[in-house]
Amino acid sequence: MEYRIDDLAREAKTTTRNVRAYQERGLLPPPTLRGRVGIYGDDHLTRLKVIDSLLQRGFTSAHIADFLSGWEQGKDLEEILGLQEIVTRKWSSAETTVIPVDLIAQFLGEDNDVIVTRLIEAKLIRIDGDQCEILDPTLLEVFVDLSQYGFTLEQLLDQHERTASKMNAIAESMVGSVTDHLISQHGPGWLPKSGEVAETTEMFEKMRALAMKSAQAELARALDRVQEQALSDYLSQTLSRQNDQ
Repeated sequence: MEYRIDDLAREAKTTTRNVRAYQERGLLPPPTLRGRVGIYGDDHLTRLKVIDSLLQRGFTSAHIADFLSGWEQGKDLEEILGLQEIVTRKWSSAETTVIPVDLIAQFLGEDNDVIVTRLIEAKLIRIDGDQCEILDPTLLEVFVDLSQYGFTLEQLLDQHERTASKMNAIAESMVGSVTDHLISQHGPGWLPKSGEVAETTEMFEKMRALAMKSAQAELARALDRVQEQALSDYLSQTLSRQNDQ
């Protein structure tokens, strides 16, 4: 994903002043220039979050700079890029779509401020001037389809938020298991040596696959169980009412 400096700072929960300061100190690579506009990427976002996290833990800018440069210089560049790609790669891969804000207003109706705010907070859309970037068009298409059956957007957003909160807990558990494993194997503060980067990269990739397959498979099985039970209960109650009449 691409970010202007304001978007990057907002995503990282920091300030544009900090972003510029980190660049000046050599902690954050400069953006790609398009005309006079600097464009940042996901690598910038990940690095920015790491820098902020280390600063909050009491490390100085000089310590962080020495740590980053020293570690990178001691590793094979291709291995570093491979590990960085695995660790920082977005697991979600939805293609975004940009439309005029007016179209969103037409779809949601006149009193849409609350819904728009909820869509933004859920990171489903992003407003930039008179443009609206739909961050997950497929999901919003499902919302539109279900609204034809009488579901309101409030109901669908409620369900999405409940699902997202549970997914966060699952993701924290999955990532935590990797962290715990690395600490148990190598101790706190460990970083892979040159010959260990490829193996660590492969381990991250396989844990990604396990996380995705486990979540998808268990959700599918849970839906089968719950749907079957709900249908059975509904039919039983319906037949009981008919017999009572």
